[in-house]
Amino acid sequence: MEKENKAQITLLGIGSAKDRALKANLLAALEFLHMEVDVVEISNVDEILRYGISGIPALLLDEKVIFQKIVPSVEELCTALNELLQYRDTKQHH
Repeated sequence: MEKENKAQITLLGIGSAKDRALKANLLAALEFLHMEVDVVEISNVDEILRYGISGIPALLLDEKVIFQKIVPSVEELCTALNELLQYRDTKQHH
């Protein structure tokens, strides 16, 4: 049985209230969905700039920008993650 390629979520932010709110909402959404993904936080400004985003906080799934400059609700995160991870799994198995 081959090892499944686990999704990675990257959070970009410098530790502001919005950044912390995004992280809290993300963790709540992942818990609600019973999803196990790797979550990486990047707060170094030089590293954040390499992603070419237009603002923080930002959330990326497998290096693709999903949200930026907003703090999506737990419900919005659940919907987006469910759709994106189902699509990702479908593509990997074909």
